[in-house]
Amino acid sequence: MRFTVVASPSIPSDGLQGAWDTLDRYAQALQAEVETAGQIRLSLEAVREGTRSDLVLWHPGTGSEPPLHAGRAEAAPERIARIARSLPLDGADSRLLRGVGIPGPAPGDPEAPAHVAMLRVSRTLGSWIVAIRFEPARPFRPVDLKVVSLARRLLLNHRYHLHVYERLRESLFGLVHCLTAAIDAKDPHTCGHSERVARIGQRIGVQMGLPGPLLNDLYLAGLLHDIGKIGVRDDILKKAGPLTTEEFAHVQAHPVIGERLVSSIHQLAHLRPGIRNHHERYDGQGYPDKLAGEAIPLMARVLAVADSCDAMMSDRPYRPGLPAARIERIMADGSGTQWDPAVVRAFMACRRDLYSTLQQGLGESVEAAVEHTLGVGMAGASVVSARGGVR
Repeated sequence: MRFTVVASPSIPSDGLQGAWDTLDRYAQALQAEVETAGQIRLSLEAVREGTRSDLVLWHPGTGSEPPLHAGRAEAAPERIARIARSLPLDGADSRLLRGVGIPGPAPGDPEAPAHVAMLRVSRTLGSWIVAIRFEPARPFRPVDLKVVSLARRLLLNHRYHLHVYERLRESLFGLVHCLTAAIDAKDPHTCGHSERVARIGQRIGVQMGLPGPLLNDLYLAGLLHDIGKIGVRDDILKKAGPLTTEEFAHVQAHPVIGERLVSSIHQLAHLRPGIRNHHERYDGQGYPDKLAGEAIPLMARVLAVADSCDAMMSDRPYRPGLPAARIERIMADGSGTQWDPAVVRAFMACRRDLYSTLQQGLGESVEAAVEHTLGVGMAGASVVSARGGVR
């Protein structure tokens, strides 16, 4: 099988009206596809429909990998491979070809390519998108090659943004790891506290029927709610006895310090309300802003209960962990004064799950939360002081 070059055209920008809807649907579908095979499949279907081709190949270039195809589902793999081997892969990156010297129909090969539109996808990998028509009376036009070119551009842009997104996700994931480890290293007596608060807060949020994006925010804000303790003196954090008024005032600065830290990280800045206000009280007697009732951000109201729950369950230098029955009495007594009654009700409804929450490694929960966060970026004591709560 031989091909004669019809054109290595300068692709025009006119004549695309009939293919815009196809390319628009393709671009939207591509946004949700992260797997390479799925991206190629969508690309081939878009080219097939946009150019009204009989068959479209993803030709891998060199190597033994077989070509992928869309259209003519009855085409046998060996026939697809034979067509792929006949294609001239050297020369211009975009070409319109007409089949020349093709023998008549034969058993097992009822048709041979009459017209081909080829566009190189990658010189590095040697891959091509190849659109094929079998009817001699239906040649490709330069505008068809323009459709192929636009599909290729959408694909490569999508892959580039996925690569950037993945690097950013890994960086943010590592940053959250480091910040959480820094909190644990700062105060070994509360090691794992941030992870447990994150899980408890997220579970309470599920019980309250909060939407997925807010659950992800709760988880990340829970991990980072005490990040401001990096700015609190070690001798105060590790003090076994009661704090003096001056020392307690020093501890009370940690939500503001934490907010300042995360506000400098664009992808985490939307977590500021949970970090700054998780020590507010429902009656307005908390800190740092003395907010009351629903003026306290919902994220902070949930984390206040999660923070207190873990603080009371855990052993601290100044007292052992409290039994479940006592924690429940304290929560009930503090409903409407220290904590949001709706959050306390959710806590009571799922408290058995919360008591079994153990320190675990940062896994799928934080990965999902980080991915959501990247989407957002691209687009007096507050807790039972004298009764055994957190500082």
